Amino acid sequence: MVNKDRIREKIQLIKTNVADLRDIARVSERDFVENTILFHAATRMLQISIEAVLDIAQHIVTREQLGTPKTYREVILLLESAGIVPGDQVAALVNMTRFRNRVVHMYDEVSREEVHRIIMKNLSDFDAYLAAIVKFVWGEA
Repeated sequence: MVNKDRIREKIQLIKTNVADLRDIARVSERDFVENTILFHAATRMLQISIEAVLDIAQHIVTREQLGTPKTYREVILLLESAGIVPGDQVAALVNMTRFRNRVVHMYDEVSREEVHRIIMKNLSDFDAYLAAIVKFVWGEA
């Protein structure tokens, strides 16, 4: 059985970061690219949020005994196979995982323009994921 309190804490962390990222997204691309602090803050909030997404996923996979994944991608695919995450979310979640890995291991290859583009176009991916998790854990949309 999943630990609802643990999942609730991770969900709140993601929601708080996404709200802050939406505030940052109001800044023009030019101002964002020129502002080192905003770039690093946004990059770190994305990384932490993605790690919280993966923590929730791994927790559910483990507690529900869905399998023994070797990679983050496999964790996502197990959630899809179990009907917890819809198939149309898988690509976005896998892309999140790839971005997180680049931030952690190849941080010098992450451009300011890319981070700005992500906060402008992809924050709704977090919303969709959280809706699927809430539906699974609490039975509500």
